[in-house]
Amino acid sequence: MDSIRRCLSLLCCLMMLPTLTAAACACPKEGQDVSQDEVLQMTENGHIEPFPAILEKAREYRSGKLLEAKLDCINQRYVYEIDMLDHDGQIRALRFDAVTGRHLDLEED
Repeated sequence: MDSIRRCLSLLCCLMMLPTLTAAACACPKEGQDVSQDEVLQMTENGHIEPFPAILEKAREYRSGKLLEAKLDCINQRYVYEIDMLDHDGQIRALRFDAVTGRHLDLEED
């Protein structure tokens, strides 16, 4: 239940994020988190995948508890970064291209 609350809280935060309308594929804020208003507008405009769709894909790669999720600008593209705590107590970092929804890599902390 706690993980559901966290997921819903995170979803609300991400869905409230303004957008860079024309430049959704190439982000100008390299290395910075994207604001809630930007995420909301980009999602509404269809420039990026909505977080629930990305979370569903993340759960296909790793089951466990959602710890953190954010949208960053990395290498001129928007990237969802999701940290999951797996059943072995390991934190797994997953990255997805926010425009295509494609899984980018898997890191273990």
